Amino acid sequence: MFTSMIEAFIVYFACLLGIGSYFYYKNKRQNSLTDGNRKLNYWVTALTAQASDMSDWLFMGFPGFVYASGCMNIWTAVGLVFFMFLTWHYIAPRFRIATEQYNSLTLASFLQEKFGAKNNIIRVISGLLCLYFFVFYIAANLVGLGKIFECAFNINYHQGIILGLAITLTYTLLGGLMAIAWSNLFQGIFLLIAIMLVPMYASMQLGGITTIFATLHHQYPNFLSITSADQSLLSIFFGITAWGLGYFGQPHILNSFMSIDDVANMKKAKIVGISWQILVLTAAIFVGIVGKAFIHPALAQQELVFIVMVKSLFTPFLAGLILCAMLAATISTINTMSLVSALLISNDLYYPFASKQATPAQKLLFTRCAIFIIPTLALIAAFYNTALIMDLVHYGWSGLGCSFGPLVILALYTNFVTPQGAIAGLVSGGLTGMLWPTVALLIGSSMPTLVIGFILNFIMTCIVSIGTHKKTL
Repeated sequence: MFTSMIEAFIVYFACLLGIGSYFYYKNKRQNSLTDGNRKLNYWVTALTAQASDMSDWLFMGFPGFVYASGCMNIWTAVGLVFFMFLTWHYIAPRFRIATEQYNSLTLASFLQEKFGAKNNIIRVISGLLCLYFFVFYIAANLVGLGKIFECAFNINYHQGIILGLAITLTYTLLGGLMAIAWSNLFQGIFLLIAIMLVPMYASMQLGGITTIFATLHHQYPNFLSITSADQSLLSIFFGITAWGLGYFGQPHILNSFMSIDDVANMKKAKIVGISWQILVLTAAIFVGIVGKAFIHPALAQQELVFIVMVKSLFTPFLAGLILCAMLAATISTINTMSLVSALLISNDLYYPFASKQATPAQKLLFTRCAIFIIPTLALIAAFYNTALIMDLVHYGWSGLGCSFGPLVILALYTNFVTPQGAIAGLVSGGLTGMLWPTVALLIGSSMPTLVIGFILNFIMTCIVSIGTHKKTL
């Protein structure tokens, strides 16, 4: 059984390495490694942005959450779609134009140029915050990789993490953004098919969705309810915003917007991206719902619901191929974040302070080497981490969202923010993202990190900017 599944795994990763090798020989200039020369079509842009967002959270964290706690968690999906639509509509076009105007390759460099601090302090603070939260975000995906390899392919958890990361970084290193973008297009379509196929086929085996709903209503009366008697409007609001609000400040998603060939095509990318997101999130919800009726006895590890269903439903080779969709979701996030991390380290933390004598070839070599830094730190964290994938992803996602979301909006729609105001926003939002989860536990608060961090960032940025509008750094 495991032999056939590993054969499917080998076929899948051979395709990824082929893509990386192709773009390595096709593109050898630094811009090809970093920004794709702003020549990606709207299909590639849309699925790169969306696929780099979802990660193994789509197959493990979110369905497991629904499987364990019921359909009240549907508000998370509602919030994600709503705020991603706002990001596509109001942020993506302006961000694409502004980053080209300032010749920025990263969010940190854009904020530095936009707010005009003369000593690169905004660039440095932004870069360090990005890298800090990327460690946890990538670690969450590595934990997912380890669990996938262990449960699906009978490969040791730690060996699986190392193997998956090695292959991912290899084709990222070879092909850069172009390889990542085109592989994400392929992986986005692949994982869409897989995540829709599994609950549909499982529901057919159980007699149809009507039968499943009737069974669940009888066995778990409140499982299918999207609200509960003790659930207030405020808790629903928190359910919508606790994740969705983060879209405005995710550097790896914003970087995808920068590479589209023509800003006029952003509308088409929006339609493709939002349609894809609605389909995969709906399918993920049904994985949790159908899994609740399909799997007996109940799972001790809720995040394995998709894997258990696939292994029960399909032949070993087909099951291995379908489970590679989970790897696709995970890898699409790891490779994008690894490249963005390398750009931050090289362009925002090294080049501004390095010798002016560095040649383009030397800079390219340093950027390629920098690709390994943050994933290596995340690898160490994943080796010894026992937290749920949902919790790890939420920590990294919330930290990035409350660090950068308000500043991105203010940078694109206002001109009153001063360098001091931007720094105040970055520091207040970043520290909230780091510390609030612990503080909330101590004081018993249900206020999501992203909500309080976003508000504090916005308020501090505005107050300090108003008070320092005549001063410059």
